[in-house]
Amino acid sequence: MKLLRFILEIDGEVRREIPFFDNLNIITSKKESDAPGNSVGKSTLGRILDYLFDGSINPIYIDDEFQTPKQEIEQLFTDSEVYVSLEYIGLDNQCSVIKRRLSTDAELQNYILNGSEVTSKEYIYHIMGSIFNVYSTKPTIRKLAPKFFRTTQHRMTKTVNFDNGRNVSKSDVNTVFLYLFNFNDTEILTKVHKLKTTIKSYERNLKAFNSVISQDKIVGSISKIKRELTKLERSLLSSEKGIDKLEIVSKINAIDDEQNSLSEEILSLDLKIKNIFKTNEILKANAQHYLLNELQTIYEYASVKIESTLEDYRQALTFHEHLLITKREFVSDGLDELQEKHEEVTVKFGKLNNKKQSLFDELKSKKKIEEISDTMKEIGKLDKELAKLTAIIDKKNDIDSKLVLERQSLTELSGELETELSNVTSFEEKYIENFKNYTLDFYGVEYNFSLHLDQEKGECTPHVDDVESNNEGGLKRLEVVTFDLAYIKTVCDKQALRPNFVMHDSIDEIDIQHVRKMFDESIKLSGQHIVSMLSDKLAQEDYQKYKRYIILELSQDDKFFKL
Repeated sequence: MKLLRFILEIDGEVRREIPFFDNLNIITSKKESDAPGNSVGKSTLGRILDYLFDGSINPIYIDDEFQTPKQEIEQLFTDSEVYVSLEYIGLDNQCSVIKRRLSTDAELQNYILNGSEVTSKEYIYHIMGSIFNVYSTKPTIRKLAPKFFRTTQHRMTKTVNFDNGRNVSKSDVNTVFLYLFNFNDTEILTKVHKLKTTIKSYERNLKAFNSVISQDKIVGSISKIKRELTKLERSLLSSEKGIDKLEIVSKINAIDDEQNSLSEEILSLDLKIKNIFKTNEILKANAQHYLLNELQTIYEYASVKIESTLEDYRQALTFHEHLLITKREFVSDGLDELQEKHEEVTVKFGKLNNKKQSLFDELKSKKKIEEISDTMKEIGKLDKELAKLTAIIDKKNDIDSKLVLERQSLTELSGELETELSNVTSFEEKYIENFKNYTLDFYGVEYNFSLHLDQEKGECTPHVDDVESNNEGGLKRLEVVTFDLAYIKTVCDKQALRPNFVMHDSIDEIDIQHVRKMFDESIKLSGQHIVSMLSDKLAQEDYQKYKRYIILELSQDDKFFKL
C-alpha cells in the first residue's frame, strides 16, 4: 500500500496539496527563514491524518498544555468550510480517497468516501479493510491508529504501551499486537475469548449445581419422592382387601361398552314397534276413505264404471274391507316377537346398570372421600417437590451438554488458532532480528523484544527490554523510531498485508548523528516514514542532502492553515 497525497480545502479552494514519497517524508520549518520554526504547524499534518482515521479533532486546534482553543484556528473551523482528504492505494491495490470536514460542531464532521458522503460505519469499514486488512470487530480503528500516528508525547515515548486512551484493556493490547504480528483472522481471538468465558461460566455453574445436588442429596431425595408417589398412587387404586381398582374400572368400562350396544338395539326395536302401531292407526282411521279411493283407482284403471259393473256395490265393499283387514294383519305380523325381544333387551340393560352401580358402590366404599382428597393433596405436593428437584438435575444435565459442545467448538477453534499463532511466531522471529539490527546500529547494543506469546491461551504480553535506554529524551524517542522501522521492514520482508507507513512527530530531541542514520535507513525502506522536525537540527549539508525528501516546509509567514 502507499499514501499518495494530502489535500487541504478552504471554502472550496485547494490551499495545500502535499505529496507523499515512497520512503522518507520530512515535514520541517524553512531553513532560510530567520524567524523561529516553532508553532508553525509541523505537527498538524499528523494530527489531521489521525483525525481522518476517526480520531478526535481537539489536538488540531486545542492547546495541549492549557487545553484552550487556538482562536485563529477555531474561528477558521467555525466561519469556513474546511475539508481535508487523503488519497492512498490500499492493500487491495485500489485507489481510495477519504475526506472529512474540520469543524468544532461534531454534527458537521461528516464522512466522505471516494466523493460520496457515507455513514461513519461505512467509512471506517472501508479504511479497516483497505489499509489494515481487518474485517472483524477487533481490533478497532482507534486501537490501531496510535501505533501508526505517533502524534503525541505519550505515543512518541512508548514503544509498546502507545495507546493511552480510555478503556484500554489487557485484551485490547493482546489483540492489537497479535494483529500487528500477522495474526490474520482476529475474529478467532474474539470467538476463543467468548468460548473460554462461556466455558468458565458453565464450569462455575456446574460446580455450584453439583455442590447443591451433593449437599442436599437431591438424587436420593428424588428416588425417595418417586417411591412415595408410587405408594400413594397404588393406595388410590387398591382396596383394603387388596383388590385392584383398576380391574373394577376396567369392568365398568366393559359394561359401558355392552350397554352402548344394547342401547342401539333397544332404539332399533322401539322404532320398528312404533312404525307398526302408527301404520295400523292410519289404516284404522282411514279405512272407509282408503277403501273408496282404492276401488276408484282400480276401476278407473280398468276403464269401467263401478255402477255399471257391479250389481251389488256392497258386495264389493265387503270384499275390500276384508282385504284391508288382511293387510293390517300382515303389517302386524311379528309384532309379538319384537315386543318380546324389546322386553328382553331392556331387562338385560337394566341388569347391567345395576351391576355397574354395584361396582361404583364398591369403588366408593373402599376409602372415604376425605382420605382420597388428602392423598391427592399429598401427591400434588410431592409432584411439585419432584418437579423442583428434577429441574435442578435437568439444568445440571443441560449445562453438561452445553459444556461438551462448547469445549468441542473450542477444540476446533484451537486448531485454527494454532495455525494463526505459527504465523505470529514466524513474524516475531523476523521482527526480533530486525529490531536487534537497528538497535545495535544506533545504540551499539541489541535490544531484546518478546511478545511472550502463550501458545495455549493465544495471548501475548509484548515487552521491550529497555535497560540500556533512557526512559525520557532523545534515546527513548529513538527507540520508538527503531521499533517502528523494524516493524515496517518486517512487514516488507514477510510480505504481510499490514500497513507499511508510520508518522513520527517532533524528533528534535534525537541526536543529529542518529537523525542522519535514521533518515538513511528510512530511505532504504520499502515503506513510508513521515517525520516532523525543526530545520535548525540540520546542518546546511544535511539540509541539502535530504532536501528532496521534504514534503512540507512551514514558516511563520506560511503556517499550515495559511493564517
